[in-house]
Amino acid sequence: MAKIDVVCPRCAETSGVIRNGHSGSGAQLYRCKHCLKTFQLSYRYNGAKPETHQTIVDMAMNGSGCRDTARVLKISLNTVLRHLKNFAPHQVAQNVEPDAEVVICCEADEQWSYVRSKGNPRWLFYAYDRIRKRVLAHVFGPRNALTLRRLLALLGQFNIAFYMTDAWPVYRTLLASTSHVISKKYTQRIERHNLNLRTHLKRLARRTICFSKSEVMHDKIIGWYLTIHHYH
Repeated sequence: MAKIDVVCPRCAETSGVIRNGHSGSGAQLYRCKHCLKTFQLSYRYNGAKPETHQTIVDMAMNGSGCRDTARVLKISLNTVLRHLKNFAPHQVAQNVEPDAEVVICCEADEQWSYVRSKGNPRWLFYAYDRIRKRVLAHVFGPRNALTLRRLLALLGQFNIAFYMTDAWPVYRTLLASTSHVISKKYTQRIERHNLNLRTHLKRLARRTICFSKSEVMHDKIIGWYLTIHHYH
């Protein structure tokens, strides 16, 4: 009789995998004696498959909306939202040791977007390391001095020599003139990164009917994009 080895998805062992009853839908369950993982091989619903979560993440980070993802994967919209709501993005780079590196040129900018309607703007403030080409920190909020102060508080752990910004007057009031450079020439990299965000995240694309319906999802999607591309 032919024998099929069942591989544990957690530890990749085959010798200690045994049958462990059936699920509520009747699927055969298995249990690994080594890591005590319980799993099944076949699923009736696409949303329950182990690889579905990563597929949802990949689609969200590459221009697909929640309804697009649900339609392509043949799963419910609520399943997509449940996976995305589990995001726990960082607000500041984790791969930089505080006080260990000097950031020579830090470009700072604010990007406009909105939630539900254009009358409810949601600004993204963030800082970009011009030399290492990575985002250092970000915050969301209205376009005012309070939001900028929150960003500067996150940046306080880095040794930043110069800030490069546009001519928004609030920058002048909060940044020392000796370390502040106002020039469109020196904010080209962060402006280019703004285009990357609008290209990769559908909710930020201009001239479209796609937009965020809640501030929580808005912040989580953008925050997770920055986390996986810059903060790890």
